[in-house]
Amino acid sequence: MKNNRSIQRCLAILQAFRHNGRPTLAELSRAVDLPHPTVLRFLLTLEEDAYVAREGNRWRLTTRIFEIGFAALESLGVTDAVQEGLQKLADAYSGTANLGEANPEGVIIIGRAMAPAERRRLVVMNLRVGSVLPAGSALATALPLPPGEWSVLAYPESNQVSVAVPLPAAGSRTLSLGISTSAGEATPERIPAEIVPALQQAAANISRLIGLAPV
Repeated sequence: MKNNRSIQRCLAILQAFRHNGRPTLAELSRAVDLPHPTVLRFLLTLEEDAYVAREGNRWRLTTRIFEIGFAALESLGVTDAVQEGLQKLADAYSGTANLGEANPEGVIIIGRAMAPAERRRLVVMNLRVGSVLPAGSALATALPLPPGEWSVLAYPESNQVSVAVPLPAAGSRTLSLGISTSAGEATPERIPAEIVPALQQAAANISRLIGLAPV
């Protein structure tokens, strides 16, 4: 029974981060109604296993926590459906489709699919699920946008354009969906007329799949 209580307490601490992404020890203790030393003991164990990290007197979850989330999605068969949606976008616009979540440095890629040509082009860039894109990227700047808005960023040096939209979301998660492709594919006329609506539809579908928005 003692081990069961320990598991329950650890899960309660992790779940408390949903309501406060950067809590202090005192805030976590109040949220889970446990003494400071008890919460600190769990945090130190989670820190040792790289699931949480300290920033001054505050704590945050690390990207390793995604391993648990990905395992849960995999067990529900959701990851295949989400990946299929990303792949359809990548293939339709001969580019790379990215699903991202807010991160202290910008946005972390939690889903990615590439058209065949892009797999060859990006092989040397080492971008993959778990990579972090900076705050100035299209995927990151789309995170706080209201529904219906989108972000566009051009990269003339590589002849690439990135377009991203926010995901309809509930709770504390903030996500965005984007496509990066050639300037020839993402023309100024095609972006609002075709690419943005396709992204918005895919974003709504993905939100429903992973339980972020009502069906």
